[in-house]
Amino acid sequence: MPYRPCPEPAATTERAGPLTGLRVVEMTGLGPAPYAAMILADLGAQVIRIDRPGGYPAPDPALDPAAAGRAAVTYRSRPHVRVDLKAEAGRALVLRLIAEADALIEGFRPGAMERLGLGPEPCLAANPALAYVRMTGWGQDGPMAGMAGHDMNFTGLSGALSLFGQDGRVPKGMPPLMGDMGGGALFAVVGCLAAVMNAWRCGEGQVVDASILDGSASLYAMVSGMAALGLHEAPPGGNMLDGGRHCYRTYICADGKAVVVAAIEPAFRKVLLDRLGLTEEPRFLSGRAEDEAYCTSKLEAIFASQPRDHWAALFDGSDGCVTPVLDLAEAPGSAQARARGLFETIDAVVQPAPAPRFCRTPGRIALGPADASRPSPDALCDWGLSEAEIDGLIGSGILADAD
Repeated sequence: MPYRPCPEPAATTERAGPLTGLRVVEMTGLGPAPYAAMILADLGAQVIRIDRPGGYPAPDPALDPAAAGRAAVTYRSRPHVRVDLKAEAGRALVLRLIAEADALIEGFRPGAMERLGLGPEPCLAANPALAYVRMTGWGQDGPMAGMAGHDMNFTGLSGALSLFGQDGRVPKGMPPLMGDMGGGALFAVVGCLAAVMNAWRCGEGQVVDASILDGSASLYAMVSGMAALGLHEAPPGGNMLDGGRHCYRTYICADGKAVVVAAIEPAFRKVLLDRLGLTEEPRFLSGRAEDEAYCTSKLEAIFASQPRDHWAALFDGSDGCVTPVLDLAEAPGSAQARARGLFETIDAVVQPAPAPRFCRTPGRIALGPADASRPSPDALCDWGLSEAEIDGLIGSGILADAD
């Protein structure tokens, strides 16, 4: 099959972005799988999310459903339908969609899709060019493949979590960024696009095994190389890139807030020392390990003497590599974030804008989280179903009607 590039989006289409023309079926899940689908949809892919009757997961009675929908950021930019997959007609509907798709993304434990009758064999039979993307924690094989786990279980076993320790201790906890989102979702996106490109070239689909264990290990490839050279062998918090050097770490300021100092290279460190009045301090330029404690203590005292924003203003526009540590409420207000439109606000919920950026075919949030959280059976019209067929599926209970 010859390579077929995505068509340029029409001016009237709801979808926009470099992936316009890519069609993806997503099996609803939590965490990394919907985030991967969100990225594809933000960049123009036509994604349809298959949910189960009643929604997944079961609604939390402590949460206001409307508020929960507005906050379901990773479900944005694509519609969803609720299908009874326990019924043969429900499975047939999903296979019909898969036959029209370039890719399928699922994030269940190994064997779950097979039990639904939607494993790789029937799906690739329906669409031999399909990229069947499986996103799991441990991977599809190995002695732990069927075990439960979460982000920190996977990153702990891969070695990645150990890299975030301080003062010789591993962290008490980590938000699910490096594992679920970085090692899982982003590698699922890479695997999906690579398999689709290969299928467009040769016409053959394949299964993509994207695991958080694998991806989080891949993320520290550079550190592995440094360790082999003896450049990252101290306990956590004692190496060049994890806080062990005075010129690459965080410092607490007078108001309890923090700044990042990342002046590794000599030219940047010179700017740092010039602005702090430390150019006459030879120990800052010696590079000797025995001077590190002195240099760190000196910088701790200096940065503790003024509030964070004083230091941010002092180094603004310079190559001193000193920047503020912003919390989630502050980050959208930075000058750089505002200039780039880094965040968007939809239904009063601040959320990251689509990334990365494209000069000719920019992505966009095609459907807000609240709208994306309501079933949209009419979306099946875009996948070749007639209104009569949709009404018949709703009437038989196979497909949920719009709320």
